[in-house]
Parts: sequence; structure tokens; C-alpha cells
Amino acid sequence: MRKTKEEAEITRQTLLKAALAVFSRQGYAATRLEDIAAEAGVTRGAIYHHFGSKPELYTEMVVEYSQPLIQIIQTSIDEGGTLVDVLRRQFVRMCAALEDDDDLRAIQEISVTKTEMSPELAAGIAAKLESMGQINALLCQGFQEAIDAGHLRADLDAEACSIAYSSYLNGYALMWLLDQSSFSIKVRAPQMIDIFLRGLLP
Repeated sequence: MRKTKEEAEITRQTLLKAALAVFSRQGYAATRLEDIAAEAGVTRGAIYHHFGSKPELYTEMVVEYSQPLIQIIQTSIDEGGTLVDVLRRQFVRMCAALEDDDDLRAIQEISVTKTEMSPELAAGIAAKLESMGQINALLCQGFQEAIDAGHLRADLDAEACSIAYSSYLNGYALMWLLDQSSFSIKVRAPQMIDIFLRGLLP
């Protein structure tokens, strides 16, 4: 039984890797399950067995290859320090990962520039929005605690800070993803986050 489970997991990972490659080349709308099956060297039935449908495969692929970002966020928090310390670590490490990790970069490119809005992706989009809302709520709480503790300017609004930080990070990442030859997102990251954080400090 253990061997069967291990083989099933190997097939699942092979399909996810193939999906990443094909969606990256063709975009979501133009990709067929046959294309992914051919890339993986399996039948289309294997995809249905492991994922059920193209939208489910896509959603699981995004979750799977976005895990490094989740890990960076958690590790940055676990290491402690003030909110400014945590945000700086997060920003710098996420930008470095985006430039250094080919799979992470590919999944971000697919999500942002190669996936058309489609009704069949509604469930996945709703889940992503819910996750973003939870992250923003945690950020908002962190900003409020930092403001109350005197680590940030007293006149700041915590919710506005949360929105500003997310927008700044996502906008910076998008600018780089659209033209990766124009600058190094990793090299410039410390300078970029310091510019942002200076506007928050007392």
C-alpha cells in the first residue's frame, strides 16, 4: 500500500510540474488537458483521477508552487522583532525568492499575466480573495499594534497601511515580472522596502 501511495504522489507531482510548464507556455485558456498529459507522459485519465478537472488542477498548481511565499511569511514572523523588522525581512526574502526560484516565478507569471478571468475559475479566485483578506486582516492588526506601541507614526491608519504595503509589494513584483531585464528585483529590494518604511516611522 505504501508503494502505491508513493507512486500516486510521484504521478501527482509529475502532473503539477507538467501543468506548470504548459500553462506557462500557452496560458490558461489555450491549454488543454491533452497538452498537460502529453507533457507528463500519461493519459488524460490520470489527470481526472488526481485532480478531477482543469480548474482544479490549475488551483492546486497555484497553491503548491506558492508555498515558498507562505513559508517566508511565517519564518519572518517567527524570527521576531518589531513589525518593521518583520516586514523588511519578508519583502527582501520574497523578492529574492521570486528572482531565484524558477517555479515560483513561473507560477506568479501564470497567475498575473497568463490567466484570463473565467467563470470556471470562480471557486479558485474566491479562495484566493479569502486568503488575501485574511493576510490583510493580520497585517492590519500588526500595524495597529505597532502604532499603539509607538513604533510607527501615531497619525497612521492601520488599514491604509496594510493596503499600502500589499499594493507596494505587488506593484513592485508586477513591474519586474513584465520586464525582468530592466532591473534585479532582488538587488533593489532592500532599498525599495526602506523607502516605504521611512514613511511609516515616527
